[in-house]
Amino acid sequence: MDLGCFTAHEQYPPGRLLEHVAAAEAAGFDAVWTSDHFHPWWHTGAECGAAWPWLGSALERTDDVRIGTGVTATVGRYHPGLVAQTFATLGAMYPGRVHCTLATGEALNEKPLGYDWPPYAERRRRLIDACEIVRSLWNGEVCDYEGHHWETDDAKLYTLPDEPVPLYVAGNGPETARVAGRYADGFLTLADVETYRTELVPALEEGAAEADRNPEEIDRIRQFSVSYAENYDDALDAVEFWTGSMAVDFDDDVYHPPRIEQLAETVPREKWTEWGLVTTEIEDVRAAIDRHREAGFDEIEFLSTSPDQERFIEAVGSLTAMTS
Repeated sequence: MDLGCFTAHEQYPPGRLLEHVAAAEAAGFDAVWTSDHFHPWWHTGAECGAAWPWLGSALERTDDVRIGTGVTATVGRYHPGLVAQTFATLGAMYPGRVHCTLATGEALNEKPLGYDWPPYAERRRRLIDACEIVRSLWNGEVCDYEGHHWETDDAKLYTLPDEPVPLYVAGNGPETARVAGRYADGFLTLADVETYRTELVPALEEGAAEADRNPEEIDRIRQFSVSYAENYDDALDAVEFWTGSMAVDFDDDVYHPPRIEQLAETVPREKWTEWGLVTTEIEDVRAAIDRHREAGFDEIEFLSTSPDQERFIEAVGSLTAMTS
């Protein structure tokens, strides 16, 4: 089972995140994932660097670890053709080390730039457009596409990687899981193990059947939230930064970080543990790895808000021999 490390542009400046990437590779992580946002989920002390230039720097800083987004949303601000070109170029420069993840997005990436924030059904249709355009361009085709929302006019990529870039789709419900089954090399989810087993796996398999694909060839990745520290209160305090993501649903038309932070004040401290695992014991992290392996996941990706990220990365690295 692979281990992934999430590098959050919302929480740390880009230079600090490069240190986290280097630490993750040294600790034996297999993959690094990064957020691709315009606005963060918090206001006070937040950051929000641009993911695409950072990816090139992170890949150059490291030697072997796979690095990509989780997620890049093609709702309005990104045309799928531009996404395809960017990740094809990264893949050509760093063979076998890049992945791209598409999804239905959040308002905080679209509304600040003047784009609309449509309902989920519309965003899902745009996601399908994006998957079809990216696949066509990565296959070296001349893409003359008129979709539900996105279009191309005899578009072609003239720089392609020797090794295909994995295309992942992220989602937490069966409709997006079905899209992943039709188009993706991997499926990323935040959903708990039970929801994954009972709702998402059947939908993923249905989507794969629709496209005459083998669902067993689709990687399954779980993003798992954790805060780890020697002192429990320190670990719990660190969760506050992410309580905005508890107060605002992905479908909500909320995009102004001060407003998100204000809404987060309605989440009482005793409920912060619902965000993820809050622990002082690294054995709890190992148990989470084991639980997700048994559920059929191929990778667990840790979104850590631990007060000492380097210590968390090193501690999880000590578990790598147990995950192979």
